[in-house]
This record gives sequence, C-alpha cells and structure tokens, in this order.
Amino acid sequence: MPRISASRELLAPREDVWKFLAEPYHLSDWWPGVQGVQPDRRGLAPGARWLLNAGPQTGGFVAAFLRRPERTQTLVVLDVREGRRVRFLFTSDGVEAEISLEPAPEGHTRATVVIDGPWSRVNRSLPRTALNRLYALCQTAAEL
Repeated sequence: MPRISASRELLAPREDVWKFLAEPYHLSDWWPGVQGVQPDRRGLAPGARWLLNAGPQTGGFVAAFLRRPERTQTLVVLDVREGRRVRFLFTSDGVEAEISLEPAPEGHTRATVVIDGPWSRVNRSLPRTALNRLYALCQTAAEL
C-alpha cells in the first residue's frame, strides 16, 4: 500500500490546533471530500465511529467519491494521543490517515498528515490539500 505524507507549519500554537482538530464537526472544514460529520457520543476517542457525508467535490479524499455524487462512509478513530496525534480509518475505502502535531519555532505548530491505503483509493494530493485548508483556518484565526 502506498504511504503519502506532507508537512506544513501552521501559524497557531499546538494547543489551539489540537482544540480545533479534536472537535469532530470541524473535520468537514479541512478534510477534502467531507461535507458533514455525525460523530458518535464518544467524540474524538479510540473506537469512536463517525458517519461522514461526502458530496460532489473534486479532489475528494478517495477516487470513489469522484464516481458517486453523494455517499456516506464510516470513519473509525483508531488512536488518539492528546495534543499530539490522531489516527483514523475510512472503513469503506481501507484508507488510514494520521495527523500529528509538533511544536515549531515562534509558538507555531508543525502538522504532518500521512495516509496509507490501496492505490485505487488514495488521492496523492490529499495530505497537502488537507494541510493547506488547515493552514488557511489557522491563518485566519491568527489574524483576528
């Protein structure tokens, strides 16, 4: 299975970035191809299952979304390291994603997104696109 990753420095402290990532409903703000999230009562906790609503966006998180205009998929939270890392499994596609956060100079955060999955299901630009969206959200918050 291919392993694709990207890293980017975000203009916010790690604690602030983590608070944003830890809120399940924010996933649709920065993860490509996700238009809505229905988390279970556990929120961001190992074993939690979230129902994702995907729409007709191009550049979605898997090739299957490009073939179907609307689809739902289950996301399982595999692992959570408070303030540092979260790992997800997109069950229908067998794609795993890991988002890790590290302190960076000047109070910023180094974020890394790694995805693993079958070649037919992995969008090679996904980690970079997700980080660009996350950067834009952190940039906007930093300017306020």
